[in-house]
Amino acid sequence: MGLFFRARTWSGEPELREPAKCIQWKFWDPAALPDDLVPYTRVVMAGIRAGRLYSETGWA
Repeated sequence: MGLFFRARTWSGEPELREPAKCIQWKFWDPAALPDDLVPYTRVVMAGIRAGRLYSETGWA
């Protein structure tokens, strides 16, 4: 299960604290996400942009 949260406000810069698990943190324009994005993350981002509070993928 992956949980995603939408931040309404933010200050500062993202900081990578688990380099063995993650390559980088970076802010992306939701309309211009990178091609190599994890597929379920793309589903969630599309749901958020469409105003949906819940998305699921990978279930039959």
